[in-house]
Amino acid sequence: MTRNPQQRWREISRYLDEALDLPESERAGWLEDLDRREPTIASEVRNLLADRDRLGEQPLLNDGRSAAMPRQGLVGQHLGAYALDSVIGAGGMGTVWLAHRNDGRYEGRAAVKLLNAALLGKPAELRFAREGSVLAKLHHINIAQLIDAGVAPSGQPYLILEYIEGDRIDRYVQQRDLDVDARVRLFLDVLAAVAHAHSHLIVHRDIKPSNIMVTRDGVVKLLDFGIATLLGPEDAELTREFDAALTPEYAAPEQLLKLPVTTATDVYALGLVLFVLLAGEHPLNLRGKDFTEVARATLDGEIPRPSQRASHPALERSLRGDLDNIVAKALKRDPSDRYQTAEALAEDLRRFLTCQPVSARPDSFFYRAGKFTRRHRGGVLAGAMMAIVLAGATIITTLQMLEARKQRDAAVYQSQRAEFQARFAYHIMSEVGGDGQPVTIRQLMEKGVEVLEKSYRDDPRFVIGMLVNISGRYMDLGDTDNEHAVLVKAEKLARELDDPERIAFVQCNTVETELAAGRPDEARARMQDGLAQLAKLPNPPYQRQTECGAAQARLLWAEGDLPGAIDAASSIALMLEQRNETDDLLYQTLSSMLDVMLSLEGRRKEAREWNRKLIETLERLEGDTTISMSTAHHNQAGHLFDAGEVRAAFDVQRKLVERIVEQQGLDTLTAAYAHKLGLYQVLVEESDAGFSWLDRAVDSAAANSEVRSQIGALLSRARASLVLRRHERVLADLAAAEKLAKQNPGENAAPLRSMRLIHAELLEAQGDFRGSLAQVDAILAEIGYPKVRVASQLASMLTVKARVELALGRNDAALATARDAVSIARDNAPKPDESAHVGSALMTLAQVQRASGDHETARATAERAAVAFGGGMGPQHSLTRGAEGFE
Repeated sequence: MTRNPQQRWREISRYLDEALDLPESERAGWLEDLDRREPTIASEVRNLLADRDRLGEQPLLNDGRSAAMPRQGLVGQHLGAYALDSVIGAGGMGTVWLAHRNDGRYEGRAAVKLLNAALLGKPAELRFAREGSVLAKLHHINIAQLIDAGVAPSGQPYLILEYIEGDRIDRYVQQRDLDVDARVRLFLDVLAAVAHAHSHLIVHRDIKPSNIMVTRDGVVKLLDFGIATLLGPEDAELTREFDAALTPEYAAPEQLLKLPVTTATDVYALGLVLFVLLAGEHPLNLRGKDFTEVARATLDGEIPRPSQRASHPALERSLRGDLDNIVAKALKRDPSDRYQTAEALAEDLRRFLTCQPVSARPDSFFYRAGKFTRRHRGGVLAGAMMAIVLAGATIITTLQMLEARKQRDAAVYQSQRAEFQARFAYHIMSEVGGDGQPVTIRQLMEKGVEVLEKSYRDDPRFVIGMLVNISGRYMDLGDTDNEHAVLVKAEKLARELDDPERIAFVQCNTVETELAAGRPDEARARMQDGLAQLAKLPNPPYQRQTECGAAQARLLWAEGDLPGAIDAASSIALMLEQRNETDDLLYQTLSSMLDVMLSLEGRRKEAREWNRKLIETLERLEGDTTISMSTAHHNQAGHLFDAGEVRAAFDVQRKLVERIVEQQGLDTLTAAYAHKLGLYQVLVEESDAGFSWLDRAVDSAAANSEVRSQIGALLSRARASLVLRRHERVLADLAAAEKLAKQNPGENAAPLRSMRLIHAELLEAQGDFRGSLAQVDAILAEIGYPKVRVASQLASMLTVKARVELALGRNDAALATARDAVSIARDNAPKPDESAHVGSALMTLAQVQRASGDHETARATAERAAVAFGGGMGPQHSLTRGAEGFE
C-alpha cells in the first residue's frame, strides 16, 4: 500500500533532525552509514539537505545590484517589435522589463523576460524554454498571454508577455475590503485559468499570491509558468530539475517529498491561496522559516480552518461551515483525498455561492478522534476511543430527536460496572492495533463483540447491556444489519438466562431497529414479546416501563395509529412530570413526539403546549444551540404557520437556519429545515430565494435517502409552485411524493391527505371545479366532518370547498361553508387578527356575500380579512392589499 505524505515524512523526519544536529564535518560520514542501513531514507535526507542549502543561498529575488550596470546598457534595445524601457522585476533567473512596441503598427506595452546570461547552457535555460512552450499552448483571458519569443543579440533567450498593470490578488482583496462572496467569485477566475491549463495536461506547480495579478478592471491574470510541467513520464526528469525553483511555502507535500505531481498538486496550492484570501494570512505562519521548518510544518503540522484565523466575529461566521470544509478538502495531505482538479474545486465554490450542497464534508467526530489517536497511540486510544465507542450516554450523534431509540444511549450502567468496563476496554486494545495500522471504529466494535463473547461469559447481564450499547454505535454508522445482529446476540443471552427483565430490555430496544430496517411485522412481534415479559414481573422496574412505553408509542405511530401513539407517549411523559424527571432525555424525546403527532392529528393547542414545555426544558438545560432546541424551534415555526402567522413562522425558521449555518455550516442543514424555510419564504413573496431552498431540500433528501424529508420537501415545493401557477411542477412533485408515501401509507396518512388537498386546489386553479369539489368532499368525509371539527388543515379544506361551490353557482352552500371555515380558522388561531388562514376564510366569505348581493356586509368582511392578512402575512403583502382594495 502506498504511504501517504505524512507517514512518509515521519519516517525521515527523525533522521533529518539528527543530520541537522551534526557538525558539517561529520555529516558526510553519517550519511554514508545511513546509506548502508536505510538507502531510501538516506536519499530523501540528502535531497532535503540539498534543497535547504540551495534555497538558503539563492533567494528568489535579489536586490539586483550585481547586474545593475549591464541592465542599464539594455535600455532602448529592440527585441522583436518591442523596445526595452525599464526593469520592473529581477531574480536569480534574470530580469523582467517593461517594453513598448516600436514598429509603428500598434501601440502597446509588454513585459519582456530576459534570461540571465550566466545561466545559458544550464537547466535554467531549459526551464525558460519550457515556459515559452507551455504558454504557447494556453489562450485564456485569465492567463498572461505569450506575445512573442526569441533570442537577443547577446544570445540571451527572451519571452514577450502581456503586461499586467495591477495588484497581486491578496493585496487587491485587502485594499478593496471585498466581502467573502466577492473574494470567492474572484478566486473562481483563478480556478478557471488553472482548469484551462489542466485541460492541456499542464500543471503550474508554483501557484501563489505573487503569481496571480488582478488588473485595475478586476481581471485576474495567472503568471509565471516557469516551472510548469506536462503530465506524463517524459517530463519526470525535467520536473526534478525544476524542483529547486518551487516556493516551499506554497508547495504541496508531494513536491517537498519529490513524489510525482498531478493536477491535485495545483489544488493544494490553490487551497493555500484561498485560505490567504479568506483569512488574510498563510495557515502555517511560515514567514522567516528555513526549508526544514517549512517542510516539517507542511508535512506534519496542524492546518487550522480559515474561520479560526478570521480577524473578526462576522468574518468567522461567514467562513464557518462550507468554506472551512472546502479549504480543508483542498489541503488534504494525501493527494487522493483532495479535489482532483481545479474544476472540481470551482464546482463546490459555485455551489457555495448559490446555497447548494457541496461535496466537501467536515471531518466526522470519529475521523478526528481517529487522527488524534493515530498520533498518540497507546493509552489515549484505550482510554478515549473506548469511552467514545462504549459509553453511549456520552455521544448522541443522531440528528432526529424524534427517534425514540435515543433513550438506548441514555441508559446508565450501575457504578459497580465501571471496573468491568475498564477491563473490557483493556482487553479490546490488547487485541487490536498491534500491527501498527490505524484502528477503525467498526474494528473496535467488532473486536468488542468478540471480547465480550470470549472473556465475559461469567457475567451475561453485563454482556447484554454492552451489546445493546454497541448496537447504538452501529446505529450511528447507519449499519442497520450489524445493529440488528448484535441485538440478536443480546436476545439469545437474555433468553438463556430466562430473565424477563433483560428480554424486555432487548426486545423494546430492538423495535426501532426493525422499523428502520423496514420490518414492521417483526417490530410488532418484538413489542408484544417485550410487554409480555414485563407482565411476568410482579414489580417491573420503572426504567423498563418507560423504555417499552416509548417503543410502543413509536410503533403505533409507524402503524398509523396516531391516537394510540399519542395516548402511549403522553401517559409516559405525564408520569415523568409527576416524578419531576423532566430533565430526562426520554421526556424531551416524548415531548417532541407529542408535539408532532398532535399537530398531525389537528390538535394544535395541545401540540403548542408540548412545544412550549419542551422549549422551556431545553432553555433551562442546554441553552439555544443544541440539536434538540433546533428541532423545537422548527416545530414552533410549524405551529405559527398552522395558526396562519406565516410571517412570524418565516422569521423563526429563518433565524433557526441562519444560526445553524453560522455555527455548523450549510452542509449540516437538514432537508426538513430547508424546505419549510423555502415554503414560508415563497408565501411571503420572496420567491426566488424560497425556491432555492426548496430545490436544495428536495435534492438533499433524495441524495441521503431521507424518505420522510423527501416527501415533505416535495409537498412544500408543490404548494409553492401552486402559488406561482407552475402547474406542471405541481403535478410532477405530487406524483413523486405519492409514490414514496404509499410505501408506508399508515405512517404517511397525513402527507397523503395533504397531497389530495393540494391536488384539489390545482383542479380549482385549472377550472375543474366539480373535480376539485369531489376531492375535497372525499377528504372531509374521511376525517368525519362535520361531526369532527378538529383536524389538520380543516379550515383550509373548507375554504377551498366554499370557493369551488361559489364557482359552481351554489351560493347558499358556499355561504354556509365559508362561515364554518371562518369559525374553525378562528378557533385554531391563538391570534385570529394575525392569521392568514382566518384572512383567507374571511376573504372567501366576502366574495360569497358580494355574489349574493350583500355588498355592504362583503366590504366589512373584507376589511376584517385585510387586518388578518396584515398580521399574518405583512402589511405590504399582495393578499393584504387585495383585501384592502376589495369592492
